[in-house]
Amino acid sequence: MAAQDTPVARLRIENSSDALLELVLECYGSDHWLLPGETFVVWTVGSAEGDPWPGTTLGNEPFEVDYRPGSVTVHFNGRHGYVTDVDGNEIDCGHRRPAGAETV
Repeated sequence: MAAQDTPVARLRIENSSDALLELVLECYGSDHWLLPGETFVVWTVGSAEGDPWPGTTLGNEPFEVDYRPGSVTVHFNGRHGYVTDVDGNEIDCGHRRPAGAETV
């Protein structure tokens, strides 16, 4: 990898259930809610110098994923992370958050 090349990693999250699914992006704690059948993409931008994914202690792992019923938490290990739809449109924190849902 050349020094000017900044690594970018993507992770697709699809809601294959018949209920609303919470996607939490850490370290921000931002919540994004997927409708049944909907897919979001989590992106992280790594470092062009040294370890591309400095957030991990295991090396070369841009993401860590934790699943609980009704919720998926994605920890990005790059310098920055964000969530988009499949067309690349950024999804804001609180997108489709149901009334009464607890926030971090």
